[in-house]
Amino acid sequence: MPTPYTELSQRLADLTALEEVVGILSWDQEIVMPSGAAEARGRQLATVQVIAHERLTHPRLAALLDGLQHDAALDATQAANVREAQRDVRKATRVPSALVRAQGETAVRGHEVWVGARKNKNFQEFAPVLGELVELAKQRAAAIAPDMPAYDVLLDDYEPGMTMARLDPVFARLKEVLLPLIAQVRAAQNVPDMAWLGQHASAETQRQVGENIVRAMGYDFTRGRLDTAVHPFCGGAGPTDVRITTRYNEHAFLGSLTGMIHETGHALYEQGRDLVLADQPVSRPRSMGIHESQSLLWEKQVGQGAAFWQAHYPKLQQAYSFLREKPLGEFLFGVNYVNPRNFIRVSADELTYPLHVILRYEIERELFSGRLAVHDLPAAWNERMQGYLGITPPDDAVGVLQDVHWSGGAFGYFPCYTLGALYAAQFYQAAVAQHPEIPANLAHGAVEPLLGWLRRNIHQVGSRLETDALVTAATGRTLDPEAFLRYVTAKYTALYQL
Repeated sequence: MPTPYTELSQRLADLTALEEVVGILSWDQEIVMPSGAAEARGRQLATVQVIAHERLTHPRLAALLDGLQHDAALDATQAANVREAQRDVRKATRVPSALVRAQGETAVRGHEVWVGARKNKNFQEFAPVLGELVELAKQRAAAIAPDMPAYDVLLDDYEPGMTMARLDPVFARLKEVLLPLIAQVRAAQNVPDMAWLGQHASAETQRQVGENIVRAMGYDFTRGRLDTAVHPFCGGAGPTDVRITTRYNEHAFLGSLTGMIHETGHALYEQGRDLVLADQPVSRPRSMGIHESQSLLWEKQVGQGAAFWQAHYPKLQQAYSFLREKPLGEFLFGVNYVNPRNFIRVSADELTYPLHVILRYEIERELFSGRLAVHDLPAAWNERMQGYLGITPPDDAVGVLQDVHWSGGAFGYFPCYTLGALYAAQFYQAAVAQHPEIPANLAHGAVEPLLGWLRRNIHQVGSRLETDALVTAATGRTLDPEAFLRYVTAKYTALYQL
C-alpha cells in the first residue's frame, strides 16, 4: 500500500502532466496551428483544463493534504510540496467547473479576435470579448476570495502574496526617480548617431546570430527549440521540453537578439529546475516576478553590459558588416539607448520599461475597481502614455492592443515584469558580491559562476521557499526597489554624461 505522501505525489504528478499537455496545445496554437482550428482548439483546451480542475478538486486529494498538513515526519521539501499543493487546491475548489470551461473557451476565442483586431488597428473589434474576459475574471476572483478586492486575487495568481497596497508605494517610488531621470536623458546633447540600429539585417542572419548567443548562455537545444511568434514567449512542457520564440524585424536587428536573450533567461530557469521533483509543485518556479527576474537579469544586467559583449561583439561584427567599423563603446550605447518615443513595451529600454508596466497596472487596477470601463481603455491608455513618456500612440495596434495578455484573460500579470527587474538587480548584485570574478568570466565568454549561482539560489530552489524567504536567502533582504534605482541612475548618468 502506498503511503499517503506517495499517493499525493502520484496525484500531483498526474496534474502536472495535464498542465504540460495544456502547455503544448497552447504553444501549438501560437506557432503552427491553422487559424481554422481555433474553435476545436478551444474545446480541446477547455476539456483538458476541466479534467485538471476536477482532479485538483477531488475529495481524495483534499483529504490527503489535510492529513499531511501537520505531519511531523515530512522533511522540509515534502512540507513545502504540501503547502504549494494546498494553495492550488484552495483556489480550485472555490471555482465552479463551468466557469473554468467558460474561461478556457473564451480565452481561445479572445486570442483569435485580438489577432484580427490588432491587424486592423481597431480596439472596438476586441472590446466585446475583452468585456467577457473581464467579467469572467471578476467572477473567478469573487469565488476564490469574496472579501478581497478582485484585483488583489488576480495579482496573487502570478505573484503569491502580492497586493495593491504593497505595489503602490513601490511603483510610486519608481516614478519619483525615473520620471526626472528620463527627462534628463531626453534633454541630453551627447547622443551619437543611432542610424545603424535601423540597418538591414536578414531574418536568417539574425536567427543564426541569436542561436549562437543563446547556446553560449547555456540553453540546451536537446531539451528545447527556437521558433518565431507574433508575441515572443517561452513555453513548452516542463524542464525537459522548454521552447523559446522570437520575432524578426529586418530593420531592427537588435530586437530579435535581445528578445532571444530574454526568453533564454526564462528557459534557463526552466531547464535548471530540480528534475527529480519536476512533476511536483515544489519544483515549480516561485512566481512570475521571480521568473521575470531571470529573463531580465540575462537581458539587462548581463546582455547590456560591457563584459558580456567583450566576448560576443566580434561575432556580431563578423555577421553584420555595418558593425565592423563600429567601436564597442558605440555599440554599447546603442544597446542601452533610451528611446522615450518608443510605443512598444517589449521594445522598451530598461529605463522607460517600468513606466510601460505601471501604465498597465494602473489601468487594470481601475478596470477591476469599476472606475474604468472597457470602452474607455484606448483613451485611458493614450492619456497615461502622454503623461509618462510624452507620446501618444498613432493607432490601437501600437497602443492598447499591443499586448497578448488580455486576450487570454491574464489580468494581474503585468506588474511581474517590473518586479522582475527589481529582483534581477538584487540577484545580480548579490551574485557578484559573492563571486567577484563573474564580470571577468563573462568577458571571456564563460557563464559560470553566474549560472551556477542562479542554479543553486533560484532555479533548484523552485518553490521550496516562499518569495520573500527566497529573495532574503539569496540577497539578504526582501524586495528592494533601491537596488534597481541605484543601478539605473549610475548607469545612465554615466552613459549620457548627465
